[in-house]
Amino acid sequence: MIQSSELQNRWKKIQYSGKSEFEFIRIDSGISIPEMSIGLNSSLNKCLLLELPKNYNVDFQKSIKQNLTLYFFKDTNFIVLELTDKAFEDLFDDLIISIYQHIYQLSDVDKYSKIFIAMFYKWSEFFDDKKVEKHSLDIIKGLYGELFILYLFIKECNSSHLNDILMSWKGPYDCGHDFVLDNKNIEVKTKETIKNSINISSEYQLEDELKKELELYVVSVETNSENAMSLSKLLELVKDMVINKMGDFSIILTALLQKNITIQNIHIYDNFQFEVIEIAIYDCLDESFPKLTKSNTPKAIGSIQYTLYLDYLNDFLVSKRKFLNERY
Repeated sequence: MIQSSELQNRWKKIQYSGKSEFEFIRIDSGISIPEMSIGLNSSLNKCLLLELPKNYNVDFQKSIKQNLTLYFFKDTNFIVLELTDKAFEDLFDDLIISIYQHIYQLSDVDKYSKIFIAMFYKWSEFFDDKKVEKHSLDIIKGLYGELFILYLFIKECNSSHLNDILMSWKGPYDCGHDFVLDNKNIEVKTKETIKNSINISSEYQLEDELKKELELYVVSVETNSENAMSLSKLLELVKDMVINKMGDFSIILTALLQKNITIQNIHIYDNFQFEVIEIAIYDCLDESFPKLTKSNTPKAIGSIQYTLYLDYLNDFLVSKRKFLNERY
């Protein structure tokens, strides 16, 4: 397997001489079955090259996306993925590693060439640098809490279940619950430590689903404290774990894109930093748990918003974990 640091070291070995269209080297020391290389072209743009067998014919049409281009050299049978904006070099490395993970053990040229092309289309939307309206502190705080819970889940799961865990994160999609797992649903609320209440913003957030558990995770944070961390830094930690466990990082990028947050613009929120102090988990399926839901309110009432005071939820507390001075 290739790591980010190894890839960066290989980039440093490439010096464009101007003698040919490309200067490139193998992406690894020969571990990969498909012939993959990284290099620079005559425009000094970074490229990923996939060499196909000489006798293999591919039905191919050049595709130009924002900041990313895919094309085919018929004379050499190279499929070339070119980054056309240097501002996306870190994300381009992530894409290269993801492609490598998916195809480096494959010997079927038809299969690995199709995966290579499919991943170009899958990732191309992440290279869009469109301007977006900045989210509020509360929105970013909520996302941070959800991503931190996802971080803990990733830490505890094995590689075979990792992508299922990543797919379970539904918060950015504004679905009924923030995490939808096989055996339970989870709603995540993030608040300041000094606050002793949370806001429930709809009648669906604590609605239970037949034959599934429902838990409320209350994440208590301190904003801009000495040990606080930005959303972008937390995402880096998550990315490293996902890549090391051979997971599909694009699942997380797709989720964040629902909130118009990308690798490029996430740093505009770096002035919002949070330190997780405690996580409390409550059982919401208990019949006496105080909640207003779609199923227990009259049909004539909708768009419910209310406040839950945590002092009254002690009887429903499942567990509590403190993170003060604990390194993530």
